[in-house]
Amino acid sequence: MQSTETKEKKNLKRSRPNPCEMPATDSTASDDRILFPIEEIVQYPLPGYYGPTSITFSPDDSLITYLFSPNHTLNRKLFSFDPETGKEELFFSPPDGGLDESNISAEEKLRRERLRERGLGVTRYEWAKRSSSTKTIMVPLPAGIYFQDLSLQPELKLPSASFSPIIDPHLSPDGTMLSFVRDYELHVLNLLSNESKQLTSGAKGDVLTHGLAEYIAQEEMDRKNGYWWSMDSKFIAFTQVDSSGIPLFRIMHQGKSTVGSDAQEDHAYPFPGSSNVKVRLGVVSATGGTVTWMDLLCGEQDVGNSEEEYLARVNWMHGNILTAQVLNRSHSRLKILRFDVKTGQREEVILVEEQDTWINLHDCFTPLDKGLNKFSGGFIWASEKTGFKHLYLHDTNGACLGPITEGDWMVEQISGINEAAGLVYFTGTLDGPLESHLYCAKLFPDGSHSLEAPVRLTQGKGRHSVVLDHQVQRFVDIHDSLDSPPRISLCSLHDGTLIMPIYEQEPFSIPRVERLQLKCPEIVEIQANDGTTLYGALYKPDAARFGPPPYKTMVSVYGGPSLQLVSDSWAPTVDMRAQYLRSKGILVWKLDNRGSDRRGLKFEGFCKRSFGLLDAEDQRTGAEWLIKQGLAKVGHIGVYGWSYGGYLSAMTLARFPDVFSCAVSGAPVTSWDGYDTFYTEKYMGLPSDNEEGYKFGSVLNHVDKIKGKLLLVHGMIDENVHFRHTARLVNAFVEAGKPYELLIFPDERHMPRQLKDRKYMEERIWEFIERNL
Repeated sequence: MQSTETKEKKNLKRSRPNPCEMPATDSTASDDRILFPIEEIVQYPLPGYYGPTSITFSPDDSLITYLFSPNHTLNRKLFSFDPETGKEELFFSPPDGGLDESNISAEEKLRRERLRERGLGVTRYEWAKRSSSTKTIMVPLPAGIYFQDLSLQPELKLPSASFSPIIDPHLSPDGTMLSFVRDYELHVLNLLSNESKQLTSGAKGDVLTHGLAEYIAQEEMDRKNGYWWSMDSKFIAFTQVDSSGIPLFRIMHQGKSTVGSDAQEDHAYPFPGSSNVKVRLGVVSATGGTVTWMDLLCGEQDVGNSEEEYLARVNWMHGNILTAQVLNRSHSRLKILRFDVKTGQREEVILVEEQDTWINLHDCFTPLDKGLNKFSGGFIWASEKTGFKHLYLHDTNGACLGPITEGDWMVEQISGINEAAGLVYFTGTLDGPLESHLYCAKLFPDGSHSLEAPVRLTQGKGRHSVVLDHQVQRFVDIHDSLDSPPRISLCSLHDGTLIMPIYEQEPFSIPRVERLQLKCPEIVEIQANDGTTLYGALYKPDAARFGPPPYKTMVSVYGGPSLQLVSDSWAPTVDMRAQYLRSKGILVWKLDNRGSDRRGLKFEGFCKRSFGLLDAEDQRTGAEWLIKQGLAKVGHIGVYGWSYGGYLSAMTLARFPDVFSCAVSGAPVTSWDGYDTFYTEKYMGLPSDNEEGYKFGSVLNHVDKIKGKLLLVHGMIDENVHFRHTARLVNAFVEAGKPYELLIFPDERHMPRQLKDRKYMEERIWEFIERNL
């Protein structure tokens, strides 16, 4: 399928420039306020991000399905694409319009916050694998669980209820059962007999739950699930989460006209140095019966001496072997435990991963089929023991048989395995940390001391994410770059050649790109004060309209772990706030400082126990580089960011008052004793073991040095970075007799969602920048 816009302008493909080459528009043609209205910053989807999402192959690989909005909104429906005919068809449309922000439960709203989900209509689906002759999908909606056969009308199989919502539904691997959580208990619906059964009991509201991932798991561990089907669909492993030992943190809805229970919410939020929730792991038959509890209880030991603090991952292996990845409190040691599901006893520790820096969790644990090869029953594991994440082959007992990949680059995800051919497919950064490609490597070491270099299968610079078919013959390539919005193609896994395009769009075919004159940022390299290479992105104003540099400058920053701002992808090009500021004659600069993502463990580890130190110093180095290049004006450099970026914005303003003249700090962590256990202790350690680090890393302790202007922006019901952080910083400003500005949203959480709030926020941010830069 091609987008309508692409079809209409296909003949212009060779005659029109891409965004990085677009000529400047005559400044007399239009007033700049008309050229780029501020409302454009807050419109979603972003330009070019209209295409298919949640792409999968049908069980028999005859269809490719995806979520898509033909009218380019967030409201999506389910479509199918037939590679044989090239025909696209509507597969499922919600009878009642599907999900919107007003018809979902409080639990689902919070889960959407964890997922950073903005999509509406249909937001997820799963294929049923009951037989190869039927093509049936499961679609969860606020009204309940729908099933849709390709040739029949949709069936509401399991109605929902406002007082008892259905949470986290999934199909069993054989497609005969539907599992879900309701009233904090795990249930299954037999799709053949249409009989429902509750598998667990004893839940006590949200204090003791079964089958749900706790806040820390969802927000920080990237573990969204609290239960897991066995490969043969006979058993379900699940978590029991006990948060009774954690004092509740109350959030008041100050913007409501009512008071009482509906104007407040309580969260089991563990602060650094305090107790975490207790998590047990149980196994129950899918047909019901007695729960077998595994010999594991995470979070029960003393805070300073817990070797089994976090249940990080749960995986089934062939033969109904259950494994659990368990992380210690200091994030330095991860164990993979194997259990006997009949007795709950530990059979053995099959792998131990240790790091002086910290353990980064991942989803690369991949069991191998039994009996298919000489390594039957083994598994693939990803380790950062060399400083870069690479794949290793292990036998059934956990012994490492050798590396599959190696080098000063990192594997990101395992995309698929062809055991019969002895091949593993993965995405990684072999071609540079600003890109991502699909590669193929030999699965089984041949005993030699050197490995063959992986074979790259994706074509074109930039970022590629992929979906492999079940027969490991083809893959869908979602490819974008700085000068190209996402385009989707079907390709051969043999050599990466194009089979056919599925969705194409050119930059100039997107009306907002052309109308707003969006231009790609320029990627540059600079050196930190220790010689480390850092990557930056420059959004330069149009010299024809605003004259030559130097320009007033705003630094857009995140700077924290696990995120990369500067990459060869479409996202930086459609950073609408950066493009808006550029249209106003302001130079925008981004720099991924030491501590940020996709550069290896050593690069990340620069921030260990010292948030606010080297990350802020690298941002100063970036600003000074701009001045030396004649791009920025001394005394006219500001900084803005959100979350960790909000923290770093305030910190750089405080630490380097002669470099940064103003800052916009959105939802900032202002003191690390007020954030959660997992994230904070991973990087900063326990407060009792790093008092100086916590003290230096708190913005509260640097307020006295601030000379510039600060705008604080925060949602008052933010359950992630509590409004308390901003309130404490305000107290510090009052104590120091320093001025500050405050923009609050009483009904918003970590990031404003309502259109009116987002628009108002951007107006106030621009007014602040215009006045103080």
